[in-house]
Amino acid sequence: MGGDLRRPGRKPMISREYEFHAPKTLNEALSLLEKSGGNAKLIAGGMSLVPMMTLGLAHPDAVISLNKVPGLDGVKEDGGVLAIGAMTRHHVLKTNPLIAQHAPLLAEAAKYVGDVQVRHRGTLGGVLVHADPAADYLPVCLALGAQIKLQSAKGVRTVEARDFFKDIMTTSIEDGEILVEVRVPKLPAGSGSSYQRLHRVEGNYAIVNAAAVVEPGKKKGRVALGGVGPTPVMIDVSAHIASGVSDDALRRVSDAAFAAAENAYGDLNGDAKYKQAMARVYAQRVVRAAAAQAQ
Repeated sequence: MGGDLRRPGRKPMISREYEFHAPKTLNEALSLLEKSGGNAKLIAGGMSLVPMMTLGLAHPDAVISLNKVPGLDGVKEDGGVLAIGAMTRHHVLKTNPLIAQHAPLLAEAAKYVGDVQVRHRGTLGGVLVHADPAADYLPVCLALGAQIKLQSAKGVRTVEARDFFKDIMTTSIEDGEILVEVRVPKLPAGSGSSYQRLHRVEGNYAIVNAAAVVEPGKKKGRVALGGVGPTPVMIDVSAHIASGVSDDALRRVSDAAFAAAENAYGDLNGDAKYKQAMARVYAQRVVRAAAAQAQ
């Protein structure tokens, strides 16, 4: 199937032709991907790939849809881990009771993604593979200690979320691999967590975002920041809060966030100094909120 669906008198949205495949098994999808020689793109919800193709930023010879492949969506318990299929939609993450109980950060982040239509179409895996530095799930996955499960025709491998993001819109996925699952450790009972973001318009990408987890006892914690560099950054704040989550401790957290955001870059939403300043503010806010929840 070609991508040039012309209408009389109208310029096509995607003018370059491509082959479209809708495999019905994961093995079939992997086979198609391997045969493409690196010239195919996978499509899940289409929230990232379609705009890029429309703007001429992606030119695949083939598009392989994962929407008919069974077993790639849903949330299930696997011992002390939540196994979340890569094709799980944002709406499911926002409303799933297992997520709410064991990884509420994901539900908090999901409510900010796009609008209702996007949340019912877009997927967790699609966001992670696209790897926009300001995307909501990136710092959340770091703060939760998530693992990314990748599968190819050669086998399966797992990558820590902190090692998965390599640069702006660049990940450690290799040719022939499909992100099939995100494995999120359940937060211990008594943990506190918080996700907050700075944005100008509801539904837009974050300018700066932050996710924090404070463990039971409030002696250990971590913060992940997004939008302050090519990839999300993680800060272990345990040393700062070990003696209590005081105003002085929160100031030290802010200073650590400012330093971690040294690779912030300017864009239409603000210059690098502004983003560094906002990293300081939002790191303090999420640690304070997470500590208030922790027991």
